[in-house]
Amino acid sequence: MGFRNLALAALAAACFVFHLSADVTGAIQGTVRDTSHAVVVGAQVAATNIDTNFTRQVVSGTEGEYRLLALPPGHYKITATAPGFEQFVTTGVNLQVNDQLHIDINLQVGAVREAVTVEANPVQVETESTQLGEVIGTKQILSLPLNGRSFIDLLGLQAGVAPTTTGSIQQDRPVSGILSAGNLSVNGQRETANAFLVNGGDVSEGRNNGAGLIPNLDSIQEFRLITNSFDAEYGKFSGSVMNAITKSGTNGFHGDVFEFLRNDKFDSRNFFDPTKAELRRNQFGYAVGGPFIRNRLFWFTDYQGTRQVAGASTGLVSVPTNDQRNGIFDAGSFVDAHGNPLTVTGDYWAQVLSSRLGYPVQNGEPYSGCSNPADCVFPNGVIPARAFAKPAIGTLSYIPLQNQGPGLYSNSSEKNTVRDDKMGQRVDFINQMTGNWSFYYHYDDSTVDNALPAASVPGFPSTTPTRAQVAVMSNTRTFGPTQVNEFRVSFFRTATVTDEPKGSFAKLSDLGFVTGPGTLGIIPSGPPNFPQTLPPLSFNSFSVGVPTLTTFQPNNTWMFSDGFSKVVGRHSMKFGGEFRYLQINERNTCAPNGDFSFDGSETGIDF
Repeated sequence: MGFRNLALAALAAACFVFHLSADVTGAIQGTVRDTSHAVVVGAQVAATNIDTNFTRQVVSGTEGEYRLLALPPGHYKITATAPGFEQFVTTGVNLQVNDQLHIDINLQVGAVREAVTVEANPVQVETESTQLGEVIGTKQILSLPLNGRSFIDLLGLQAGVAPTTTGSIQQDRPVSGILSAGNLSVNGQRETANAFLVNGGDVSEGRNNGAGLIPNLDSIQEFRLITNSFDAEYGKFSGSVMNAITKSGTNGFHGDVFEFLRNDKFDSRNFFDPTKAELRRNQFGYAVGGPFIRNRLFWFTDYQGTRQVAGASTGLVSVPTNDQRNGIFDAGSFVDAHGNPLTVTGDYWAQVLSSRLGYPVQNGEPYSGCSNPADCVFPNGVIPARAFAKPAIGTLSYIPLQNQGPGLYSNSSEKNTVRDDKMGQRVDFINQMTGNWSFYYHYDDSTVDNALPAASVPGFPSTTPTRAQVAVMSNTRTFGPTQVNEFRVSFFRTATVTDEPKGSFAKLSDLGFVTGPGTLGIIPSGPPNFPQTLPPLSFNSFSVGVPTLTTFQPNNTWMFSDGFSKVVGRHSMKFGGEFRYLQINERNTCAPNGDFSFDGSETGIDF
């Protein structure tokens, strides 16, 4: 009893000191008994993966207990032999990621050459772990309809998971083009409180803790979303841990080739669009694996390409009427929200108006409501062309003309495009001397072109290139029947440039802006090679110009981990440590050419 308390205390101390390594294996344990329910000591118990012939063997202890630790997920056959007993064989054992299955063995007296074969119960209940979370396997992943082919969309199948994001997370980190990063609330925790692992390597994007990399759907063997009562190895996350593993090669060749198509042939026209928006999506690729050397060396490779063209519709937008573009306004328009006439604010502004109009304007003088320049600033609600500011004249051509009636505009001819290419390579090596090795590399390169990134009208497109890569190497080695060590090292990098303006539209000086240091105009503060573009101009009902913020964000994550498991009597102990180095770099280019907002607070009319 004293040794048990000492072992538990030592294990608790290790858990407080370290974040243990993220486990992507499973375990099988139980008790070996004879027909009289007496325990059998010294029985040879082995688990054999029926796909790769990988075998791990242990000996039952003094109380008949056995523990097979750090088993790769897969389909297993369990065998047990002991002198004077028939061989016991149970098949159909499906071990999933992070499983700790309990399978008791009953040996019958007889000759060793005879065997008792038992088919495993298809409903296997995990009773050896307090962790909560369901495993989603290959059959569910490939059978359920997924718009975009991302397994992240299946997280909402589990209890306690909000199926959609609240939108409170700034989605500035696209994944595989336009896929969701999986920032969901689990059991009421924050949407940034989750972790995302692939083959044990951390692929979480460091700023918002969303998924930074999503493998090809056909390459995923299974994944588990652990939602509560984490083991000590999953430190620092209060929401959930998404643990995905990819398929490995087997002794037989297996794989598939696919293409998924979507288009607008059966779509209807948006009620406010003059024409039907275009939609064409092609997702194609393959996933295949097999042996290099039977029972020893295996390979698996996969690829998925995505090409999408989708119509970008403005909807129905309120724009200035043709009269307003020429300075002709309703005389009753220059009023506040309560209908009270608005007046000139400040002596300086009155002097500017006086110099442009050619007649005196006083501070506090009403803007309209008269027909005589001596009584108001703009008689009959008309603004003379001589009063137009040069930047207003220079930028007017970027505001589209009405095309759906007075002051209304609509356009559904623009297109958003997505190009995404992702590929993965995995090699597994089974070796009794050095332990079992696994190598995984994934590369994802995408470009998203957005026709309407910020403006409510066409003419100001942007591009967002993204590249994500992860490399994971792991080694699992046994030291006798009671000790297993798992070592893993991974490197993850994701880099993106969000909403970079496509091309150069005009020089600021050509638009009438006064530029240069020491002026009241615009002082470009972006990189020297940043394009000269139309600054964002925001009005109450529409906006023009490029996005305000362009961000270059390359993130790097290094992870080294080691976990050592040992069986002592009826107890299984695990010690380990983990080192992570997370590097988040952010280079913002924010409104380098200025940013202007017009709300009509001075004249009552924003335009």
